[in-house]
Amino acid sequence: MNLRNLEIFRAVMQSQTTTGASKFLKISQPAVSSAIKQLEEQIGFALFHRFGNRISPTEEAKILYIESEPLFLMSKTLNRTVIDIKEQQLGTLKIVSTPQIGHSFLPAAINKLLKDKPKIKVSLDVRRSYHVVEAIQNGAADLGFAIALEKELSQTLRLEPIATVDLVCLVHKNNPLSKRIELHPIDLSGQALIGLEMSTKLGPLISDVFSDAGIPYRTTVDVRYSQTACMLADEGIGICIVDYFSALTMKHMSNNIKIIPFKPQTKVVASVIMAKDKSLSNISNTFLNITKDIIKQKLA
Repeated sequence: MNLRNLEIFRAVMQSQTTTGASKFLKISQPAVSSAIKQLEEQIGFALFHRFGNRISPTEEAKILYIESEPLFLMSKTLNRTVIDIKEQQLGTLKIVSTPQIGHSFLPAAINKLLKDKPKIKVSLDVRRSYHVVEAIQNGAADLGFAIALEKELSQTLRLEPIATVDLVCLVHKNNPLSKRIELHPIDLSGQALIGLEMSTKLGPLISDVFSDAGIPYRTTVDVRYSQTACMLADEGIGICIVDYFSALTMKHMSNNIKIIPFKPQTKVVASVIMAKDKSLSNISNTFLNITKDIIKQKLA
C-alpha cells in the first residue's frame, strides 16, 4: 500500500472534501483525486460515494481511517526522531577521562551540552590514563581526555592537544612557604611532601625534576590521583606538586590552600583522544568544541 496515497486519503477524511485536502497538503485537487483512485484500485474497494462534486466516505473507508491511525502516529514519531538526530537533540555520548580533566572542565561542558540538548544521554567514566586509551582503542567511548600522553600513541590513535599548563605546588595557608612567589626543589627539601605514585604519569616527571636539581625526592604520603593529593594538602598534611588543572579545581573548593608556581617550569599537556579510523559524530564534535571553549575561558 502506497503510504503517500494513504496520507492523502486521511487528509480527505479529515477535511471531508478533496479541495480541503489539497489545501492542507499543498497539492492540486486533481492530484488528490488521482491518489484516491490509485488507492482504491490497489486495495480493491471503493472508499467514497460520489455525488457530483460531493463525496462521502464508505463504511470501509471509516474502518481504514481508524485502523491506519497508529501507523501515522508512529510515522510522526519517527519523523520527529529523524529531526532530533539531525539537530543533535537525540543521541548518546560516551566520554572517558582521567581525573585531571574529568573533575575540572568536563562537568561544565556536560552541563552546557545538556542545557542546549536535554534529550542526549551522556556517560562519563573517570579512569586512569591507560584505561582511557584502552576505551578509545576498543570503541567503548567516543572521546577520551588525558594528560601527559606518550607521543607514540599517535601512531594508533588521534591525539589533539587542547591545553598546556604547568606543574604547581599546593601549600596550606598556615605553612610559611605559602608566602613565596615560587618554589624550587631545594625549598621543598625537608618539607612533608604528598607524592604521586611512580605508576602515574606525573610521579616520574616530578621525581626527575628533583633528581636534576640534585635534591632527594622524599615523600610522606603517596597517592594515586592528583585530586587525592590536593585534598591532603588542603588538610595541611603536606605540600603536593600537581598539574594546574587539579590545583584550580581544588582552589575553587577551598580557601585553605595557595597555588604557587613550581620551578623549574614543567609543562603538562592535556589531549583529547579519538579513534584514528572513525570520524566523530556531530554530537561528539559539538561537545569537543564546548570543552575547548570552557578550558580557554577557565585558563584565561
